[in-house]
Amino acid sequence: MAKQQVSYDLDLGGSFLKGLPPSIKRYTYHGEEQLFDIFQSEFTRFEASTEISEEILFHASKETIETIFNPENEDASISKLCTSFDLIEQLFLVTMESMPHAKAADLMNSAIRDTLTPMGLSSCLNAYPSAHVRGQSRGKKPDYSWNPIRQEPGQPSSPSVTLEVAYSESDSKLNSDVRFWLNPDDGNANICLTLRINRSHPEIIIEVWERQNNKAHRSQLTFITSQNNQTHVSDHPLVIPFVSLFRRNSTRPGERDLAISQQQLARVAEGIWAEQGW
Repeated sequence: MAKQQVSYDLDLGGSFLKGLPPSIKRYTYHGEEQLFDIFQSEFTRFEASTEISEEILFHASKETIETIFNPENEDASISKLCTSFDLIEQLFLVTMESMPHAKAADLMNSAIRDTLTPMGLSSCLNAYPSAHVRGQSRGKKPDYSWNPIRQEPGQPSSPSVTLEVAYSESDSKLNSDVRFWLNPDDGNANICLTLRINRSHPEIIIEVWERQNNKAHRSQLTFITSQNNQTHVSDHPLVIPFVSLFRRNSTRPGERDLAISQQQLARVAEGIWAEQGW
């Protein structure tokens, strides 16, 4: 694959779910039984082909979406499948999470924790796998999110750093996720990490996105590939600014920006590839 430029900006505005690519199947929601039938059918197709999207888009009334995403309904099986919603566009998204997808999120959380351990800060971070975050009219689950346990009064309760894993997502879908997380009216995160898994050959692409001048700015682009049983990592370490994660400047001895090493990134990729059977 030709290497892309590292520095790249996205506008934070625009549609959220309405502008997703046509490769994502669309249905009108007619109740839980219909949704589960569609989910099972599409999941069978997804497992059998590397060309099928892992998402399904549903149109429903605002009232229906509010009911599905009501915090008191979080334990319901249907809400666990729903990963994004937009009340204005009257759309919600269901994701068929694969094992490599789930493994990638867990491995990245471990890499971040391991990087914080020498600073004595591993236990100072909250980590949330798949917790809904609501903006003004739309909401989303990250694959993983983090924020400091101790925060100054007035700081946002939203995650400071989020992770989005793409196993079959298009660029436009992943860019939509980035815009949601970095938009102050939506996810209001400082950093959005994206991790793209190639389903056809051993390749991982990790991006670091941060909000700069009211845009989503890509500050790092890392490729991880395997050739002749050797793992190759470009542009390492992967850097997450300390102030972006903890929402404060580093003030104590040993506190510094997180630098996820070449070896850690290789372990992340190799763990994902093992899950894929490579």
